[in-house]
Amino acid sequence: EMMMTMVQDTITGVLPDGGKLLPVLSDRQSDCLRFIYRYAMQNRDYPLGTEIAEHLGVTKQAVTSVVNALVRKGYVYRDRTLAQRNLRLTEGAAEKMKLEEGIGETPDLFKATSRGH
Repeated sequence: EMMMTMVQDTITGVLPDGGKLLPVLSDRQSDCLRFIYRYAMQNRDYPLGTEIAEHLGVTKQAVTSVVNALVRKGYVYRDRTLAQRNLRLTEGAAEKMKLEEGIGETPDLFKATSRGH
């Protein structure tokens, strides 16, 4: 009985509270998402593409493809009414980040990372 319910949930991708189960992210996508979230919490605004690029240590073009993946996976959307700082977290992503950031120790992503990006 229990097993069947779990399988069902996996198929529909719905969480017990009715929320949408979001797809798994690559490390770089996770880093990008976490940076957007923390930047927004700290600056009360969203980062520029160049700021994300600087943080991840990649080109602005690379950021575009990472962000496109986050859009495709339902974590982020672009507010087309804005020319700059137009990235927004979806409701599901914001919930997920709140839970993740609230639990346990997470490294401070505003310090320079020395992971050889």
